[in-house]
Amino acid sequence: MRRQAQQALADLEPAQMPLLLDALDDTATPVVEHLEPFAWVVPEFEEFRATRTIGPTIAWWSEFHGQSAESLLVHSERYFCFGPEGSAIGAIEEHAMLGMYGAYRCTSAATADRHAYYASEEMTAHILAHRETSAEVSVTPENLPSPSGVAYLARPEGGLVLLWTIQHDTLLSVQLVSAFELAEFLGNDGEARPGAAYRYLDHVYLPLPTAEVELSSPGSGTPPGFNKIDGLTPAGTDTDVPHEALTNNHGRTSAQILAVFVAFTHMCRQQTTQTESTTVFAANSATTPRRKKPTQITHMSYRTQPSTRTNDETPTRRWTEQGHCKSSGIPANDATTQAGSRLTCSGISISYDS
Repeated sequence: MRRQAQQALADLEPAQMPLLLDALDDTATPVVEHLEPFAWVVPEFEEFRATRTIGPTIAWWSEFHGQSAESLLVHSERYFCFGPEGSAIGAIEEHAMLGMYGAYRCTSAATADRHAYYASEEMTAHILAHRETSAEVSVTPENLPSPSGVAYLARPEGGLVLLWTIQHDTLLSVQLVSAFELAEFLGNDGEARPGAAYRYLDHVYLPLPTAEVELSSPGSGTPPGFNKIDGLTPAGTDTDVPHEALTNNHGRTSAQILAVFVAFTHMCRQQTTQTESTTVFAANSATTPRRKKPTQITHMSYRTQPSTRTNDETPTRRWTEQGHCKSSGIPANDATTQAGSRLTCSGISISYDS
């Protein structure tokens, strides 16, 4: 699955979005489940240092190791491999662990509800052109195209991929990565090698560049604000760069990530954006409840002239596919497709409403 998705990323088509979501889930979700008990102990250690309060994760680890909370804290390098990065035993600094876990959690959660978006090359050009002014735009949770999702922004030189999820209330995690970098992420097998972003024990982790953002409060008119992601800095970055500006590997800043995402969100609501939504049902071979959910694919293209029709006059076009299909091959204005008609081709059932 991952190899197929890596190959598809070289020239991704809208119909291949379910494959990409499956591959992202397959790569990120097991890492989240593995790192979770190590990551959750970090904020509880902070609380224990300050108040001597023992949280549920520390209590679990205490029972697991048969050690007191104090012993776990004093000997955290032995029990959790927390310590200076780059040490011989593959230790990682506490907050780097927390940030790395948060990045993988965003990647995993972005695929959970199976919302996928595909922007044409012209649409992508308009999205990227609006990056400069996106910092001035208010964005509330209600403005997002969906609470979580994965968007592919097509470009001649290689696509970009946005992933996002609302953690709770107005807290948003968002990621931005090139198709080439995402292929590297999907191909990561956890083997230690020179130049890897993060090593924890004997495994390599390549978390996607991530920003944490507090979205705008309804009616405030203020732009989103950044949360600091502790411990994650891109390899080879100058040390005089403010820590708050840094995300994890590949060197993108939180501001750069948010600028593209806000521009994407803003363009989703413009009259010049034409969208076609496809619901693709999972194959019988789907292995997890998440992958058994239908995938909603929204294809975004740029409308040269904004529509002058009213909402009541604007036709809608929806279709539902069974299985995976490259393309319906039917143009949007095909006069031979009648409202409510049904077409069956190669075992694929497609319904149209116009």
